Amino acid sequence: MGKQVWGTFSVKDHCDAHAFVSEAMLYDRLAIPIPPNGEERARWREAGWQPERLDRLLEILGERAYAVKWDAERQQSWKTRLQAGRDLAQATGEWAFVATRTELTQGLPRNVTGIQAVTNYTTIEDLERDLSLRPSAEGQVPIYGGTAIAVLGHEFLVPDDPGWTHEDLLREAVELSSEAAFRRKRSSFWRWQREFLDDKGITDQSAIREAVEEMQDLLADEKAVIRKKQIRTGTQFAFLIGSVSLGLLGGPLTAIALGGGFVSVGGFIAGKLLEDRSGAADKPVSLLRDIRKHFGWD
Repeated sequence: MGKQVWGTFSVKDHCDAHAFVSEAMLYDRLAIPIPPNGEERARWREAGWQPERLDRLLEILGERAYAVKWDAERQQSWKTRLQAGRDLAQATGEWAFVATRTELTQGLPRNVTGIQAVTNYTTIEDLERDLSLRPSAEGQVPIYGGTAIAVLGHEFLVPDDPGWTHEDLLREAVELSSEAAFRRKRSSFWRWQREFLDDKGITDQSAIREAVEEMQDLLADEKAVIRKKQIRTGTQFAFLIGSVSLGLLGGPLTAIALGGGFVSVGGFIAGKLLEDRSGAADKPVSLLRDIRKHFGWD
């Protein structure tokens, strides 16, 4: 099996009305914080974080969930990161939950190998705060150590029947996305995204257009598997944000959208991604759902 891609979440993401339905389609497993003891469960309940709802959703997710105890050690690490955020004037109530998701990407156990952890976002505000994301100047490709920010967008299908409850939809999403045929297609698509971000030769618009055309083929394969199930589905959109190396540029780079695929290189600056030049095998990446217009994909 190839490298798995795991999504990471905050202590209240499960409270969302549609929690984990889309994420089950996108990720191999979901790393979800849980209260480590009765005292913490009581605190979560008082804070409105609905631990009983979390229990039900974890039961439906089964092995697709990776429960992480949000214990004192992790909370202390989180507090350190949160204080650093405050020092940079980033501290808002919601940014604290962003920091929780990010902490999970840092602290998966050593016995968990062969994965890439992706911080999952549902609002552009969270993403902008955490990554210092902002549009670049018009016509300018921001190059820092030979890198620029790439945004890879794509359509994907999710179960969407108005007659079903949220838990029914989650069960269907887990069952569908756990099937071998779908897992192979999902793995191929994530592999393509990793290879694009590792590319050393993005030099012009033609290279980006070729990438979008290849993306289109992979998306068509994935959608075909879902449509064979003959269930009611809806279309959602996901955007993966990462840094990409640039070759000698032959002209300005802009966004290209073809059908269900979208790639933008150099249209945005994200200081936090470009600061990480530690030489790690996997570049840091983040994923945002459902904000098309912001990235120029209408």
